[in-house]
Amino acid sequence: MSLFAPRSAQTTIPCPQCKKPMTIERSCHRVYMRCPNCRETHPVEGYIRKADKAMEEFLDNCYVDRI
Repeated sequence: MSLFAPRSAQTTIPCPQCKKPMTIERSCHRVYMRCPNCRETHPVEGYIRKADKAMEEFLDNCYVDRI
């Protein structure tokens, strides 16, 4: 795990509301999906099965207790 892991990454996973690609983001305590277009946030657990390469690489740099 890198000491300076990125706080967000662009994914190809579509937003359930507007169908635009979402970002995966992390705060100090959790990881979540966010749509930059409609600004909705979604729990990351609902997107694990849809994970793309960007999401997998991002999660590789997150502590498990934030997921």
